[in-house]
Parts: sequence; C-alpha cells; structure tokens
Amino acid sequence: MPMTRPRLRRLLATALLALAGNGAHALGADYGPERFATHDAVTWVQTCGTWGTDHHGTYRVIHAEAFAQSFLYVQWMARGEADRSYSLYAVHTTAIAELDNDHAEISLSELTCRATPRGIVVTAKADSGHDDKLRRVTIEVGPAAGQYRFRAQRTR
Repeated sequence: MPMTRPRLRRLLATALLALAGNGAHALGADYGPERFATHDAVTWVQTCGTWGTDHHGTYRVIHAEAFAQSFLYVQWMARGEADRSYSLYAVHTTAIAELDNDHAEISLSELTCRATPRGIVVTAKADSGHDDKLRRVTIEVGPAAGQYRFRAQRTR
C-alpha cells in the first residue's frame, strides 16, 4: 500500500503517542514524547540499522521541534508476527536526555543516521541557545535497548 500523506501523519502520531522516553536530569522541565503527538512538531523520521541477535529489529530516530529547540527519540522497532500483519511496533523508546528538556536550548540540523556493527550513529550540527559556539553532535546508539552515548564536539 502506498504511503499517503494522511496515512504517514497517522503513523507518526501513533508512533509518537507510543513513545515512552525517560526525562533528562538537567535543569529545566523535561518534555516527554506525548508533547509531540501532532505531526506538525515532527521534522525528521529515519529508520536505520538493525538490532537483535537475528537482526530483524530496526532502529527509528524521531526529531521534533518545540520552543526553538530540538527533541530527539530513538526507538527499537520490531515486526509483529502474532496478527500476521508484520507491522512495525516500538519495543523500547529512549529520549536523548541531553536534548529533551526545555533548558537544553540545542537546535539540531543536518541530521544523519548510519548503521554500525553495534547499532547506529546519529550525527547532527548543533546550535546552542546558551552561547554562539557551533558544535557537532554524535550519538552512538545500542546495542542494548536504551543504551546510547552522547558527545558534543566544538567546531569553532
């Protein structure tokens, strides 16, 4: 079945409602994925790489924007076999704590995702609302559900 715009919107809204990320521990209010239940907040969705001993799972990265900053979530996706629909569902969702609160004030652009033997690597250009420094952000995800490593590198 072709992916129509209304179907994509419903899919994204359903996926975002299913998110259950942990909040950040920095100052400021934490914003969970339920804030982005409407499709207009989502700016980027990418599936990339595989996970699991049989490599049948896939990772999905979701970027949303609010309050002039970025929020990023990673999902460990699997295919449902019980109902024979084989549709994707989220096994686990992780909020990237370094980004997902209103105090972070980091705006991401030029997002990319690539598969690695141990998971995925998400990279992006990052502008901080706290200073004029431009950074490059690297997030290594996996292999275990919820596992990631966040690194910010100053570029100027």
